[in-house]
Amino acid sequence: MPRIPLSLRPALVAGALALGCVLRAADAQNSTSERVREQVLRMTEFFDTMLPGVLGENNITLHFRPKFSDLRDNEFMRFPLELRYGLTNTWELFGGLVPFVPNVFNRGREYRWGPGEAKLGVRHDVGPTLGLFDETTVGFETRVPLGRPPVELNDHYTHLKPIVSAARKLATWPNTTFYLNLAYDRSVELTHRSAPPAEVMRRNIIEVVPGLLFKPSELGYFTEYRWRHINEETEWHLAHEVLVGAIWDVPLARSERWKLPGKWQLELAYKISHEEGRDNHQGVSARVNWRTTLREVLAHGSKAASVPR
Repeated sequence: MPRIPLSLRPALVAGALALGCVLRAADAQNSTSERVREQVLRMTEFFDTMLPGVLGENNITLHFRPKFSDLRDNEFMRFPLELRYGLTNTWELFGGLVPFVPNVFNRGREYRWGPGEAKLGVRHDVGPTLGLFDETTVGFETRVPLGRPPVELNDHYTHLKPIVSAARKLATWPNTTFYLNLAYDRSVELTHRSAPPAEVMRRNIIEVVPGLLFKPSELGYFTEYRWRHINEETEWHLAHEVLVGAIWDVPLARSERWKLPGKWQLELAYKISHEEGRDNHQGVSARVNWRTTLREVLAHGSKAASVPR
């Protein structure tokens, strides 16, 4: 084996050290990039519950949340689509549509399709509050009917809804989060529209939702109680709902092996509800929650287009 001249050894050592520094910096950059991606794709909602948190500045995500109980209960299926944009590290803008299509398993009066409704809103992260909650987010959203959607999707009124969501990690119960959502859903008629269906009555609803989320890993469990004060045109009454369920966050590595961009979350829950003066309702609900970034969607489309056929 040839010997390395003494004069070249310092240069080779310096080159090796420089190469090691470059590789370490690249690994650190990749690790940081993965952490940022995981943070952006972090799930902060399940079913009708929203946890505190907003996107970082200049991040854009796309959300898709079909409701599979429509297959059982309705003559239509809705496909909510939502786009969110991190205006700053504490402000987030969002907007979306809820189009619906005929349900191939049920036929009836609402066996049809349409644009459904549009949603616009803003959220602001205010951090810890009251010395009790670790995270708090306040927001405001409006839902506007498009055309004449089914009453189960939208009651043909515009809805204005301020929201507060807060959460606290419980030190006595590891991996457990106590959360609280407060909302006021007010129905208004901002623009002149044709009269709503005869069975529709305008409602203003105050909602309080405390709950517990136990999530030691990708698989988590939750239970929550939903209290509503429903004010109608002639009277008011209360409604109660208990929800128990499980959430599974599909690991990013696994969804990538399946060639699915973004983060996928599967939700399953048993729900029992009672509205005063009306019947009880119970059943099982299932949803798929998909969150991805526009960058991933475009990159996935480019890869698919470049594959030879």
